[in-house]
Amino acid sequence: MIPGFFQITVKVFLVSGSQFLVLRDRITGHGDLPGGRFGIGEIYKPWKESIDRELKEELGADILYRIDEEPLFVFPHRIESGGHEALGIAYHADYQGGEIVISDEHDVFSWVSIKDYDPALHFIEHMLEAVLRFQNAAPG
Repeated sequence: MIPGFFQITVKVFLVSGSQFLVLRDRITGHGDLPGGRFGIGEIYKPWKESIDRELKEELGADILYRIDEEPLFVFPHRIESGGHEALGIAYHADYQGGEIVISDEHDVFSWVSIKDYDPALHFIEHMLEAVLRFQNAAPG
């Protein structure tokens, strides 16, 4: 057996009341969540530093949130832009305020209902499965 090479990506379900934030990838047009890949050496630092860096890069420096200490779940994730295999680590965070200013990686963002949103309209493959898993586990 040849060992696999996997990247680590963190995706955040940013929640405000009964809604969560969904992004659209500018290149693929598919649904996405805030977050991204760890850089070289970041795996050895507190992961919250990497998550904070990613959220501020993708949602703007003014974003305020409270993130849970422990991840929700781990899921397989394919990085579409390079075809890389990755392990996605899903986190829950509560939006606390601040203006959302999306980066050039995304072209649209919207707050959608946790219970009523149909992720199959925008998400594909493993990201779709992750969003469904989040929705099915959400209280209410």
